[in-house]
Amino acid sequence: MLQQHSNAKLIVFAVWEPILLTDWTAPSSSVLGRLPDARVRQLWDKEHALAKIMAHSHDAQTKPKCCTRSGILWDLIAVYPPEAVWSDRLPPAVVFDGPVVRMMPLKLDGF
Repeated sequence: MLQQHSNAKLIVFAVWEPILLTDWTAPSSSVLGRLPDARVRQLWDKEHALAKIMAHSHDAQTKPKCCTRSGILWDLIAVYPPEAVWSDRLPPAVVFDGPVVRMMPLKLDGF
């Protein structure tokens, strides 16, 4: 997706979290190297803090019909428009679904 939209002005946050039994530690440099684009910010969220906020910040209509394991959101794409206002509640997402593999290629018109 990033290669297809190489000129798009966007920032990607890749949030890694422990979901599978093999996810017992932060991702290695080889795993982080899978997303070499300079627009990508990668974070390790051991406590699932962002997933919990995301799960409670969207109404029932925008909750994905996928992407949970043990009650935690994961493997999810959330796209927010450039004019989104971030406050104590997440802004409405343009895309809030997954899993990631099924969402590719994602069209990012207007970004």
